[in-house]
Amino acid sequence: MADLKLIANNFKKEMEHGIKGEKTSLPFIKHCLAKTSLVKEGEIFQGIKIGGSILQNALIRKINNKIEIISLEEERLPVFSTGKAFLFFFKSQLRKNVRYVGLNFAYPLKPVFENNRLDGVLLSGSKEHQFTGLVGKQIGATIEGFIARKFRRQIIVAVANDTVCLALSGLVKFPALNLAGGVVGTGINFAVFLNQNELVNLESANFDKFENSPEGKVIDSRSVRPGEALYEKETSGAYLYHHYNLKRDKKYPAIVSTHELDKICRGEKQGDKKLARDLFKRAAELVGCQIAGITLFKKSSMNFVMEGSLFWQGYNFRRVVAETVARLVPKYKVNFEEIKDCGMIGAAKLVA
Repeated sequence: MADLKLIANNFKKEMEHGIKGEKTSLPFIKHCLAKTSLVKEGEIFQGIKIGGSILQNALIRKINNKIEIISLEEERLPVFSTGKAFLFFFKSQLRKNVRYVGLNFAYPLKPVFENNRLDGVLLSGSKEHQFTGLVGKQIGATIEGFIARKFRRQIIVAVANDTVCLALSGLVKFPALNLAGGVVGTGINFAVFLNQNELVNLESANFDKFENSPEGKVIDSRSVRPGEALYEKETSGAYLYHHYNLKRDKKYPAIVSTHELDKICRGEKQGDKKLARDLFKRAAELVGCQIAGITLFKKSSMNFVMEGSLFWQGYNFRRVVAETVARLVPKYKVNFEEIKDCGMIGAAKLVA
């Protein structure tokens, strides 16, 4: 327990240094938000969520300060090798008579606040979606300019990444001052409100003020980006099963996913059940340290809107996280919430 307290405290200290603008292992990316809604009461607007492989597209209305999703469609994304391909695809998804679009864009963005709305400069694409020609450009402003030039139509697009949108979705239930969003699935990250109009994307996968496990060090050395996202390599679905493969007795076969590790925990698949459960427990405790660190930084009870199958469905994961947090910050109450269509609600909150 002492090491967990130390990790939580170190996380809190990194946040305290980050808010002063000091360099830490947490990128601590601040986002300004519009102080007033861009859309009028009753106005229909659009929400678009672009993930790694799935598009969600919704028509949305704001009524009595509530977000009402009128229609929601989902489809597989094409490959965006160029920015031009992405812009023409965006136009194909744009609905008639819509002026405002909230875009949940699950790629690395440097936030820009101008003209009373949040936008972001695309920092990089992914292996699948290269976005050639769009990297280094402001996403929302580029879309607006493209639609205006090619189709003589004026629209306004506000943009943020998926973790920021997750935190924003919580505004439909909770006050900003006690609100954070957390992704614990394939990866790990948290976003936290600093005040009513400012939140910070911590990019908490990068936190490094803790002792790596021997297996974590091996996994890191073999990874595409050694030295980066060290906490993620100890806690997330993308890496947990590698820990099992490195630690297992060789009488047990290697596994190829954290989903298989979960099945071993439950006795649904042959393997080292004790090791599998220990790995899940340790990962959940480490996730709890970040949540406790955020709570200590905020000095208040907190609501965390959570997303990710590891958190919600992993063997005993949520229970161990909650127990760890309760032990580390007994003074405060921490609530975990799942919000339906959180990615789309968050996109809507960018303009409403």
